[in-house]
Amino acid sequence: MLKKPFTLVVAIILPLTLVVGCSKGTDTSSASPTAASSSSTGKYDKELTITVSRAILDASTVKDELEAKMLKEKFNLVFKAEDYSRNDWATKTTLLFSTGDGPEFIPYSRDQWKSIEWMSAGYLRPFELDEIKQKLPNYLKIWSNEEWDTVLKSTRFSDGKLYFLPNKRTIPVQTAWQYRKDLFDKYGLKFPKTPDEMINTLKTIKDKTGLIPFVVPGNSSSPLWAVSTFFQMFGFPDLLLTWNSYVDPATKQFYAYPLATDQSRNILVFLNKMYKNGLLMKDFATATADQTNKLIAQGNHVIAQTINDPSFMDGQQKAAAPDAKWAWVDNYDHPSSDPNKTIYKKESYYSFWGPAIKKGISQEKVDRLLDYLNWAVSEEGQLWYTYGKEGVTYEKKDGVPTFLPTMSTPTQAQGDKLANYGINIGVIGLGGFITPYKTFDQTFNKAKLEMSTVIPSKPNYYGPIEPILQLSDADRKKLVGLETTLNGVRDEYWLKFIMGALDPSNDGDWKKFMDAANKAGLPEVVKLRTDAYNKANNS
Repeated sequence: MLKKPFTLVVAIILPLTLVVGCSKGTDTSSASPTAASSSSTGKYDKELTITVSRAILDASTVKDELEAKMLKEKFNLVFKAEDYSRNDWATKTTLLFSTGDGPEFIPYSRDQWKSIEWMSAGYLRPFELDEIKQKLPNYLKIWSNEEWDTVLKSTRFSDGKLYFLPNKRTIPVQTAWQYRKDLFDKYGLKFPKTPDEMINTLKTIKDKTGLIPFVVPGNSSSPLWAVSTFFQMFGFPDLLLTWNSYVDPATKQFYAYPLATDQSRNILVFLNKMYKNGLLMKDFATATADQTNKLIAQGNHVIAQTINDPSFMDGQQKAAAPDAKWAWVDNYDHPSSDPNKTIYKKESYYSFWGPAIKKGISQEKVDRLLDYLNWAVSEEGQLWYTYGKEGVTYEKKDGVPTFLPTMSTPTQAQGDKLANYGINIGVIGLGGFITPYKTFDQTFNKAKLEMSTVIPSKPNYYGPIEPILQLSDADRKKLVGLETTLNGVRDEYWLKFIMGALDPSNDGDWKKFMDAANKAGLPEVVKLRTDAYNKANNS
């Protein structure tokens, strides 16, 4: 366990501008970081120290604890953080809660990271709707009435209460395919439009260059995240590993657990061909982010469906491939096995990341945290968490905040991250609580804003539908237990199919998978999910 006296950011994610974590060369913990004298008066006269739990993915040396100073000066708040590796965070935090010593404040709550267990066990304090209206008016302002109604129905617990504050996504469509256009042009190749074309095209590039065409790691929740990019090619949402169920956007049919049905066999046949031909990195299931970043820096990785800007990708490979020129696919086309139905990644209104507060902490601390959170989502707070401190991390040009040349941005791989200034330490994933400042998307996400117009208007393109489920507390507990086992079996057999230990086109091998899945609780999972979907959508 790492202990460091840095403040916790309740999280904006600026796509790949942040390297999360911290390193100060000491493991000592302090309740009061060095900061300028507090300018707080009145209700903030009393300094409050609040314990937090942070998950660290990568280490960043902190040059200046700007957030600690800001929180001390503005709210007379000190966050005492206990840091864990990303893989251990959920387990360690659960253990702390179970012993009565859990953190008072959590920056990111996700269902697959034990938060459902925390809600069910009574560890978290609910955000009452009247409280949100009275204490968090800036938070409600970011949603339309329709959006808030959908978000509340989608994220509330089985008791009808909300135990974390979901983040609002600002761009409806954030991903499209991009590629090393310089290599495609050099060898007279066009970006593929079907799975078969994908394999043939990537095989040509590998044969010509020796590069590994696709380099992405899995993660602690499932090694299959490394290959979920290709789900959309076969009509599955790429977030299916999170959702487990989905609603077909064309037929409106509900699929309870499609990754253990015949529907998924074609995906596995494709992935096996990718692996067998060396088009995927061999150790994708176990590789770390550092390992894959090193391979990418060496020039590997020539296609991507990612939120990174192409110029950012250029910067990652500049040293090994100075002529690298990444570009979005013209008109943002997606390869598809079905020309009559192409699924793209349509973002939800919300991201399942957000702050939570421990049940039983003093009202004084709750009120201070709510004041802080309400400020964090205000225009001033959004500016601070998006760009940092004026004169240190950004400057204003014609009234528009602009990162200083020393800073890394979504379009510039090199430079300092906000985490180097103690901002957004411990942030994980592509979500968070803070809404980006209004100029950020126009500055850095123009292509994504265009995608949000172009892609949904294309014929036969559909955004997948995340189903809303209504589960009782008992059924939710049962489902979590069953799916923990079932997902493990799914990952085990999928890896065997991908790596060639089993053949997904062989009925006997497929039966082995289905027998194992059924033994692990697949029928019960399908029934629980189907009943919960029907209940939520017929009530």
